[in-house]
Amino acid sequence: MSFDPEKTALAYLECVRALDTKAMLGYFAEGAKIWLPGQGWMEPSQLAALLDGARSLLVDGIRFTHQGTLIDGNNVVVMTACDSPLIRGGSYVNDFCFVFTFDEDGKIARMREYTDSGPAVAAFHS
Repeated sequence: MSFDPEKTALAYLECVRALDTKAMLGYFAEGAKIWLPGQGWMEPSQLAALLDGARSLLVDGIRFTHQGTLIDGNNVVVMTACDSPLIRGGSYVNDFCFVFTFDEDGKIARMREYTDSGPAVAAFHS
């Protein structure tokens, strides 16, 4: 393996934290798929559009606090939480479990995000 799956997953999440969707998209393999709760499978460009829409509502991106990782070959699980201040007051607080599957080139082939969608709906759709 010519890449470090854990470091790659955390670098991807740093792009998400900063809402740098252009850099984020560079982590995905051709034909990659993302699964989000309540949304199902989507293209990386659709996730980028969701994050671009959230940008105007967040003070300083999504403030992740990583709690741990599990690695099994090209699969990485990242457990993390966020407490991200909102422009209108309050904060987006949630816990996440991201499950990444990387291809042999170190690109994300599949990603699943497990989280409670209630806090996201309250923060971004009210």
